[in-house]
Amino acid sequence: MSKEDQEVTPGISQEKGATPVVEDFIQKKEQSVMLNRLLGQGTYDSFDMRCMVTGQFGVGKSTLVKLLVGDDIPDERLATDGISLLEGRCGLDIDTREWILIDPETYNALDVVYNKVLMTSVAEDESKQDEIQEAGRTSGKHAGDVSQQSDASKSTSSLGHIPGDPSQQPKADQSVLPKPSSSMHLTKEQSKKKMKTKMTKDEIRKKMEEILRSGKYKIKVGRLIFWDFGGQYVYYTTHQTFMTFRALFLLVFDGSKGLHDQVLDVLCFPGQHMIPTPAVFLLHWVNSILTYCKPVYKDIPKILLVATHKDKINEENVETRRKELYSEVEELFNNHEGKQHLVLSPMIFVNAKDKADPDIQILKKAITDFTFEHPCWGEQMPNACVPLEIEIAELVVEGHQILSLKEVEELNAISQVSILSSEQLNDFLHFQHSLGKIVYFDTAQLRDFVIISPLLLVEVMRSFVTDKQFWPSEVAVHAIFKKMSESGTIQRRELYQIWKQEAFSRVLPYKKYIFDMLIHLDIVSEQRRYNTKTGRRLPAKNFFVPCMVTERNTTDFMSTECTPNRAISLAFTFKGAIIPPALPNRLISACLSMWNVKTYKEQKESGSTRGTREVKLLFSGFLGLSYDNAHDIVVCVEANRIHLYIVHKTSNKLIVSDIATSIKETFCTTLERIIDFYQSTVHVRSSSSRRPFHIEYSCSNLKCFISEVEALQTEEWICETDKLSHKKDHWNVWNENQGKKQCKENCPGLADDALNQIPSDKELLRFSCNSIKLVQELAIHLGMEDDWDTLEYSYKDRPEILKFLMLIKWKQSNSNGNFRMLADALSEMNKTAHKLCSVRRGKKVEPDMSDDILDCIPTDEIVDTLASKIGQKFFQLGIELGLSFEDLETIQENHRGDLAAQNKKVLYEWRKDRTVKPTIGVLAQALVNIGRGAKCLEDIIKDVDVNTLTAMEDVSDRLRDNENRIIRDIQTSQILDHMMTHLVISADDRRQIEHFPRQDDRNKELLKIVIERIESTYSVFLDALQKSGYTELADQVTCDTQDFSQVTTEAENEELSEVSVPVFIVQLQKNYSNVINNVMYETIADHLISSDVLTIEDSQMVNSCSTQQQKNRVLMDMLLRRGKKESTEFLKALRGDNAELADQIEKTAVTSRDILTIQSCSPNWKNVV
Repeated sequence: MSKEDQEVTPGISQEKGATPVVEDFIQKKEQSVMLNRLLGQGTYDSFDMRCMVTGQFGVGKSTLVKLLVGDDIPDERLATDGISLLEGRCGLDIDTREWILIDPETYNALDVVYNKVLMTSVAEDESKQDEIQEAGRTSGKHAGDVSQQSDASKSTSSLGHIPGDPSQQPKADQSVLPKPSSSMHLTKEQSKKKMKTKMTKDEIRKKMEEILRSGKYKIKVGRLIFWDFGGQYVYYTTHQTFMTFRALFLLVFDGSKGLHDQVLDVLCFPGQHMIPTPAVFLLHWVNSILTYCKPVYKDIPKILLVATHKDKINEENVETRRKELYSEVEELFNNHEGKQHLVLSPMIFVNAKDKADPDIQILKKAITDFTFEHPCWGEQMPNACVPLEIEIAELVVEGHQILSLKEVEELNAISQVSILSSEQLNDFLHFQHSLGKIVYFDTAQLRDFVIISPLLLVEVMRSFVTDKQFWPSEVAVHAIFKKMSESGTIQRRELYQIWKQEAFSRVLPYKKYIFDMLIHLDIVSEQRRYNTKTGRRLPAKNFFVPCMVTERNTTDFMSTECTPNRAISLAFTFKGAIIPPALPNRLISACLSMWNVKTYKEQKESGSTRGTREVKLLFSGFLGLSYDNAHDIVVCVEANRIHLYIVHKTSNKLIVSDIATSIKETFCTTLERIIDFYQSTVHVRSSSSRRPFHIEYSCSNLKCFISEVEALQTEEWICETDKLSHKKDHWNVWNENQGKKQCKENCPGLADDALNQIPSDKELLRFSCNSIKLVQELAIHLGMEDDWDTLEYSYKDRPEILKFLMLIKWKQSNSNGNFRMLADALSEMNKTAHKLCSVRRGKKVEPDMSDDILDCIPTDEIVDTLASKIGQKFFQLGIELGLSFEDLETIQENHRGDLAAQNKKVLYEWRKDRTVKPTIGVLAQALVNIGRGAKCLEDIIKDVDVNTLTAMEDVSDRLRDNENRIIRDIQTSQILDHMMTHLVISADDRRQIEHFPRQDDRNKELLKIVIERIESTYSVFLDALQKSGYTELADQVTCDTQDFSQVTTEAENEELSEVSVPVFIVQLQKNYSNVINNVMYETIADHLISSDVLTIEDSQMVNSCSTQQQKNRVLMDMLLRRGKKESTEFLKALRGDNAELADQIEKTAVTSRDILTIQSCSPNWKNVV
C-alpha cells in the first residue's frame, strides 16, 4: 500500500482530549453546582470505555466481539437478541497500553469490584507491594507492571504508526498482547485463595477508605466494555437508550458484498421504500449514532469502520478489495455532515474467525489508541462517589439488578469515609446515570427505584421487542408475540405474562415500575379509552409498541383522500439520508396520546361486487389521525423526511389556519422534546440551539419542497417538478396569528376550488358571526326575504340563532348552494368577499385547566351541571360539536321549551361519538367558538376531584376486565339483598334487574348499575361477593384504591331537598336482609290483608313463590312502594311474630347520608306518601 493509504484521518494524533463544544467542566474549572458538591473531597482519574459494536444483522459483529475478548469463536452464526454486553473481560494497561485479557474460566466478577483498589492504587508503600502484585495477577496482568509509572500514559499516539498493509508490518508490531513473564507463576485461582485468606471484605473496604483518605486513588488498568447491538429492525427503537458520546463506536459491515447490493429477506426502515443495501444500513447507523449522542466534544464520538468476511475473498484479491470497499464508503459519506466522525484509515478488513489474522491486531491497536485519545478516558471523577459505587458494584456481582431508593440510601450510610447528604445523593444518582453506570429517572412515577445494572434494561427490552426467530415456543406467550406483530399492541397483563418466564423472572417483582419506565421511554404508548356511558377515562388496556408494527400501508388513502386539492403538507427534514427509526416511532407514540387513529372506509372491488372495509390507519412509518369532523392529520416517514399532511374533507382552501398553525407548533415542540430527551445528560448542556431538522413546505401538488426560511423570504417560487408558481403568502396557513379577526392585506380570499364547495353547517355557523345587518341584506340578495321575516318573528330576541338559521335555510333550499353563490351575492351588495374568510378562522382558547383535565372526557356530573349553564346556545353548540342540523331539530322537538335538556342531549350525543376524542379541551374550545366562553366549564372543573376520578377509573377497569366471569358465574339474589340493605340500589333497580328471565342478562344489568354508580356501589358489591361465597372473584375485582364511601362525606352536611325519601322507607330498607331471612309470611299475611296493606291478589302473588325468602322479597318490593300507614301496619303484624325485629326496624338510625344515597338511585321515591 502507498504511504497515503497508511495515514489516518485528521485529528487522531492531536493532543490528549478533543476540543469540547461545551468547555470541559473540570479542566476549565467551570463546574456545575452539582459537581462542585461531589468534587469536594478530591478526584481521581477514571478509565472506562464502552465499545459499542453496531451494524447490519449477519455481518459478524458478535463473532468479532468474542474474538476481541478472547472467547471461542462459534462454528455457526448465532443472531444477537437485542444487545449483548460483555463487561470485565478485557482492559488496557494505563501505562503500557497493553491489551489485557481475562480468562473466562477463572474470572471472578468480584475482581472487577475491587479492581480500583487492589490492583490500581499507588498509595501503597514498598512493604505492601507483593500483595498488590498478586492482586494484579488476578486480572491476568504483569505483576511488575502494577507500580510502573511509564511515560507512555502521558504521551499521545497516532494511528499513523500502524501500517495499513499487514504483510509489511514488523513482527514486533503484529502483537500487542502481553507475553507471559516468569513473575506470573501464580495462577489466578491461587491469587484468589490468597486474597480470601489475607483480606476480608471489611478489610478491603477499610483499605479502600485508607486510599481515599490519602487522596492518591489511581486506576492502573482501564476497562473495555463491549456492547454488541442486534442488527434486526425491531431492535432499533431500543438502541438509542444506551448510545452515548462517552463511547467508541465500531461500525461493522460485510466486506464480501458490494455496498449497493440488495440485502435479501430484510424489512427496511419505516417509510424507506428504497432497496435495502449495505450502504443504507451504514447511513442508518451513522445517523443514529450522531442523532442520539449529544455533541459535547468536537468530532466525538468516533465511528471506526470495520469490514468483515475477508475469508470469502481470494487471498490475492484481498488488498484490491480493501481499497475498493473503503473508496466506496468514502464516496458514500463524501458530503455527509458528520463525516469528520468517521475513521476510514487504517482500512480494517478482518477475518473474525481467525485469531491470527493480522488485521485483528491492527483493530486492537486502533481501539487502544482511539480510547486513549477519547476525552472521557482519564476523566476526573469525585472521590466522594467511590464508596457508594463499590457498594453498588458488590450487589451487582451478587446478582442484584435493581434497588429501591431507600436501599441506596442505606448503602450510602455504610461508608465510614464519605456519607453523601440527601442532596448529594440525588446528584450522585443523576451523575452516575449520565455516565451510563446506572439508570435513574427523576420523575414522580420512577424516582423510587434505581437500576444498578443497565443489563437489566437490555433484558427488559429484549423480553418483548425481539425478532421472530427469538419468539418463545410456549403457546400462550407465542400468541402474544404474534398478535403484537400484527396489531402493534400489547396489554399490560400480557407483558406481565411474558415476564413470568424464567429468563425474565427478576423483572417481575418490579413489573409496575418497569412498565412505567417503558411508557416514559415511549417504547410502549398507551391507547387511551373511555367509559362510553360516563365519559370517564379508563386506564389503558392496550398499549402500542410502534417498533413491532411491520405492516406497510397498502390502502388507497393517500391517492383518494390525501390529494393535492384536499391536503396541505410540510416536512421535517433531517440531516443525513435516513431518519433513525426511534424518532418517528416515538413521534407516533406521542401522536397516539393526543388524537384518535383514523378509521378509513376503503372501497374494495371483488369481481362484480363492490364493498367497503374499515381500516385503522396505523402502519410502519405511517399514521392517520382524526383531528375533528373536517380535518385529518397524516404522518408519513420517507427517507430523511417526516411528512405532515392536513387533509380537509372537501377542500384544502377551507382548512382553518388556526388549526394548521397549532398542529405545526405541536409537532415542532414534540420533535424537539424527543430529540432533547435522547441527547440529554445531567452535567452537559449544548451551547447550540440548532435543531437536527429544518422545516420545508410542499408545493401545491405535494411533490416539491422549499425550506421555510426561503419560502418566507421569497416573493415567488416555482417548483421543480410541475413548474407551478407559488406566491409568498401561499404558506400563511401554517403561520397565522391565532386569534386575529381580520384578513391580512394580501389575503387572496377563498380560492376557486373552495368557492365551488358546499359549506358545512359549521362553516355557516362561523360565517353567521358577521353583523345582522349584513346577513339580512344577504338574505334579500339570495331570494330568502320571506324566510327571513318568518325566522325573525320567532327569533327576534336571539339574533345569533336568527342569522345561523337563515343560512341553514338557504343551504336546504339550494342543493347546489356553494360559497360562490354567497360570494356573488356579497359582490352585488358591494361587500368584500373577504367576509367569507371567517370560515377559515377559529378562536384561540387558553382555559385555566391542567393538561391532564383537558385530556379527559367529561363525566356525567360535568355534563349535567354544564347543561344548565350554557343557556340559549343549543344550536350553535350542537353544530360546533359536529352534530347535524337535522339531529338538532329532532332534539329540539323532543325537549321543546327545556333548554337544559336540549343542551344535555347535545353533550351526550357528542360524547358518544368516538371519531374525534370528545375531551374537555375540545368542549372548552367549542364554548369559546360559540361565544359562551370556557369560564362556565372552568367553574365546574375546579370542584372535580381528579384523584377520585382516577381511582374510579381504576376500579371500573378492574370490573370490566372481569366482566365475563361476573356475567357467567354469579347468582344475584343474595347479592341484591346485601346491596338493598346498604341502600345502593332501589326497589326499582331490583325490578329492572330481575325482569330479565336469564341469569346472565340479570348479571349484565347489575354490573351496569355498579359501574354507573361506582362511588356508592363498589365496596358494597365487593362485600356482597365475599358474603355470597365468591371469594376468588372478589379478590380479582379488588382494587387498591380509596374507599369511595368516604368521598361523599361532604354531602352529609348538605341540606336535604324539601321533599326527600321518608325515614320509614330508609329504616325498612336498611333492614332488608333481616326481613328476608327472619320473617314467616304466613304468620303476618292475614293482618296485612285485613288492614288493607295487601290485596287478595297481592297475597296470591306472594304465595306463588316457592321459597320463604323469595316470598319476603316480593313482600318487601310492595312495602317499599307503599306509604307510612302500610309500613306501620307491617310493624304491628311483625310484633306478633318477631317483636325484636319490629323494634329494631323502628329504632334504626337514619342519617342524611343514608337519605342522599337512596335518593340518588330512587327516581320514583317521591310517589311514596
